[in-house]
Amino acid sequence: MTTDAPAAASDSATDAAFPRPDAPDPARPLPPWRARLRALVEHPWFQRSIVTLIVLNALLIGAETYPGVHDAGGGILHVLDAAILAIFTIELLLRIGAYGWRFFTNGWNLFDLFVVGVSFIPSGGALQVLRVLRVLRVLRLLSQVPALRRVVGALGSAIPGIAAIGGLLVIIMYVYVVACTMLFGTISPELFGDLGASTVSLFRLLNGDGWGEIVPPLQAELPWAWAFMMGYGLISTFVILNLFIAVTCEALENQKEEETELTIKERQLMDEVLELKAMVRALAEQRTAPRP
Repeated sequence: MTTDAPAAASDSATDAAFPRPDAPDPARPLPPWRARLRALVEHPWFQRSIVTLIVLNALLIGAETYPGVHDAGGGILHVLDAAILAIFTIELLLRIGAYGWRFFTNGWNLFDLFVVGVSFIPSGGALQVLRVLRVLRVLRLLSQVPALRRVVGALGSAIPGIAAIGGLLVIIMYVYVVACTMLFGTISPELFGDLGASTVSLFRLLNGDGWGEIVPPLQAELPWAWAFMMGYGLISTFVILNLFIAVTCEALENQKEEETELTIKERQLMDEVLELKAMVRALAEQRTAPRP
């Protein structure tokens, strides 16, 4: 027995217990043509070929930004770009045929449909700027590479925590913006003369930029200004940034735990399937055994 058989059985058991949006309905068997299409689009070589074309398309789009390359092979690059877009379109049509209406219940499928669809937007004349939308095809790597899908999924699940931390950062920045405008507005009006200027100056400090330009003039007039600004830097940059990292890491860990739990359930289902097979085999042996 090859190692593919248990994996296939495990996948079947998992699909039965945890149906995916593109999973077949057990009560309605797939037509033969749709089953063949599904086997084609799910085959590893097919998926690897699409990933290769996505990377190649990204390199071609980048090459077009060089004037020399564009002038020398603009026609060839245009033909290759059109051919790759045609292949992406055919691939989407094959997947729609393979999964039917279930194709539109999967968020990643809708993402691929959007990325390919925007490539057909006319980009001539006044709409020439829309040619940049072609670079969105590179984002299809997010849906084709499982590791990237897991990272995006973790970031999506971390959005509530990130939004809460972002709200905390906004509150802290607003407090410091108002305080800096009141304390330093008369000393350095170009940096802290109003709320807008203070916001820009503190945002520069948040990014670690402009300390030498912003703080020394204030410190020359107010010796304690450096301590005030250092407190802002510690709270806004180190504490808030570490909170962002902690929330994202927690989301990744939770996703790994969910995958581990799913693997445990798959093993339990496989054990049950093996027990049922053993019972069926025993019953069959009892029926075929000669009677005394």
